[in-house]
Amino acid sequence: MLLFLAACASTQVIGVDPTDTGNDADSDGAPDTADSLPGPAPLGRPAIEPDGGTFVGELEVTVTVEDGGGALETCRLDPWETRCDWQPYTGPLTLQRSTIFRARVTQDGAEASAGRSFTEVEPDLAAFESPVPILVFWTDDSAPDDTSDVALGLTVHDVGDDGIAAVAEAPADSGRARLHVRGSSSSGFEKKAYDMELWESESDADRNDPLLGLPEDADWVLYAPYYYDEALIRNPLAFEISRAVGRYAPRHRFVELFLGDRGQAVSTDDYLGVYVLLEEIEVGADRVAITPLGPDDLAEPELTGGYLFKIDRPGSGESGFSAGSAGGEFEFQQGFVAVDPAEDELARPQAEYLADTIDALGWAVADLDGYDEHLDVDSFIDHHIVNVVMKNPDAFRLSGYFYKDREGVVFAGPAWDFDRTAGSQDPRSFDPTWWDNQNETTDCTAVFTFGWYEGLFADPAFAERYWARFESLLAGALSAEALDTMVLTLAEDLQEPAARDRARWSQADFDAEIAELRDWMATRHAWMQACITSTSDPRTCRGR
Repeated sequence: MLLFLAACASTQVIGVDPTDTGNDADSDGAPDTADSLPGPAPLGRPAIEPDGGTFVGELEVTVTVEDGGGALETCRLDPWETRCDWQPYTGPLTLQRSTIFRARVTQDGAEASAGRSFTEVEPDLAAFESPVPILVFWTDDSAPDDTSDVALGLTVHDVGDDGIAAVAEAPADSGRARLHVRGSSSSGFEKKAYDMELWESESDADRNDPLLGLPEDADWVLYAPYYYDEALIRNPLAFEISRAVGRYAPRHRFVELFLGDRGQAVSTDDYLGVYVLLEEIEVGADRVAITPLGPDDLAEPELTGGYLFKIDRPGSGESGFSAGSAGGEFEFQQGFVAVDPAEDELARPQAEYLADTIDALGWAVADLDGYDEHLDVDSFIDHHIVNVVMKNPDAFRLSGYFYKDREGVVFAGPAWDFDRTAGSQDPRSFDPTWWDNQNETTDCTAVFTFGWYEGLFADPAFAERYWARFESLLAGALSAEALDTMVLTLAEDLQEPAARDRARWSQADFDAEIAELRDWMATRHAWMQACITSTSDPRTCRGR
């Protein structure tokens, strides 16, 4: 392919030979016919080199057109900007500060574009390496400290074949994103958790990427293990347990995170510690795999699903709703909150249908009359077991998720929010014995009498099915050996990152925390197994 610069516009045009007059002769000496003249090259695509990433001091960026032709232009943006001042590309460009760099190819009204984040870093960060992936954010604004969205540039550095992620290496992902602080009680912690959305470079539209090998999406959570979970792994451990029993739970990658603000080069002083990149709980083919509910789905069967909802404190701008108590038979402490679609996205017939569905479920459980026509029994059993194994003091009553597919019943799950479990800093989970702490404090979930579970456990058939499933799991997928392997596998690459996290946030010794968690899990497994195999009604077992 031959390239030339159009002198009149200084714009790179691809796919045309400037020496071709259109009057070439064929081999027999006859002029080309109109049908034999070459047509315009197809629209090409911009290729940026390097493909995003970090630099120290300054960086030369080149752009070419691949797989076709067209006019090539570039622009540079701050993360909060989306409107470009396009300039013809005439040669390599030098960057001297962090930039969202965009390039586009145009031809006959068509356009192909690409955007990358280039992050200026100090030499100390350029030399940084880790056994887990590294996320480097930068913004010209101040760092996010509340629920307001902050636009940022992002480079993601994955672990290579040598088992090391390096800031100086080419990124696995590069572009625009936004963060805001998330969490209820945890939003007050010094180490913040963030809600993250990948954005297109030219708009605030979702940018779906398979981030760090996880199924592609735009919506993610950067969970910040901190005060309650100094072992750093309790949420991933609960999710591994959920998957081990056959239930979807958010997939994860441990990462180390840097966030530079106010347009300054990012340095090791901007280190925020060990985070867990998690899939956000939402409807999607690779997440909660139910039929999406559209705004115009107002009549059955479309009206019947899908719905993702939870029992939880309402968030900002949410009011929640009450349902399912069967006239006061069951108590939930918190109301229900629509998640996906969110409360402000539900049409009135949809909101009414969801509340009526939950009410019908509550009455069926209260009457022990055909409740399996309203809820999936096995999912309610498995979700309960996951929470009980981890001794979640807030089980079901906070971050208690449910979903309902079109023309389907209500399922319990996915699992979420386990930082206060399994011998954490929360005193309600200290003791690995007892099913819950109902004999010690009222500020926790009485797991066998909370909400609909009070009605379900009143049914001997449900109770028999529950304990048989529990005993089977403790001997198989959740054996003592299996649980210990989960802990060790999760902790495997975290010693070095945990030491840095400890220095940043004054955390406890990581190895000691992991040893305590392993001991806690082993003791709990032994207590549960002995209780279930030796007692006619295991709910009556007492702790040590």
